[in-house]
Amino acid sequence: MRKKLVDCAKAFYGVAEGTPRHKHIVDTYNSYLPHPRGYELKTTDDWCAAFVSAMSILCDMTDIIPVECSCNEQIKLWKAMGRWQESDSHAPAFGDIIYYDWQDTGRGDNTGAADHVGIVVWSVGGNILVIEGNKGDAVGYRELNVNGRYIRGYGLPNYEAAENRTCSVELPVLKRGDYGEAVKALQTLLNLRGAYLEVDGSFGPATKAATVVFGGSGIADGAVWNALLKGAEK
Repeated sequence: MRKKLVDCAKAFYGVAEGTPRHKHIVDTYNSYLPHPRGYELKTTDDWCAAFVSAMSILCDMTDIIPVECSCNEQIKLWKAMGRWQESDSHAPAFGDIIYYDWQDTGRGDNTGAADHVGIVVWSVGGNILVIEGNKGDAVGYRELNVNGRYIRGYGLPNYEAAENRTCSVELPVLKRGDYGEAVKALQTLLNLRGAYLEVDGSFGPATKAATVVFGGSGIADGAVWNALLKGAEK
């Protein structure tokens, strides 16, 4: 499960703000309903926490990695889950979620407000490599030391509890003329598989044409949803 999350994040390395793949990240975040705190993310917003959340959505880990576009609101959710590590000196495992505070003085344990977040790719010999969204307006890597300056703390996903879970969800059958949030979710998944649709919630000709690739009738039935969701897991 840790590897699945890290590999998914690494697949977005180099994605720059303002590009179609950046919009896919934003659309993926917005496909999670209801929107956390009722806020729909914009392509002009800061998106480091939204990047972590989008990876959680794509990897079906929203029960162990809370979805939020605010670092500090996400930390509140980690605390509510009992999965927040306050100590800067924590030696993280890959797949842990690391938060930063750029106002950290480097003296004592940092308890300030968080400004940024990323996913730990590896931690060896006191060195940490992190992949982050919105690093210089792109998805990039950062190297730092365990217990280094600016570390705010860690969210610790309970990967072990998620290893053998099962999930059954009834997905709606959608066709041309339908509209709503379910259509937005369909359009988001189609975009992740190479389509370039406007995620407007309206099942029009373009959405039907993209759906035909995964089902000859152009109707989003169970087989189409399964094909799209399997693709999103890769």
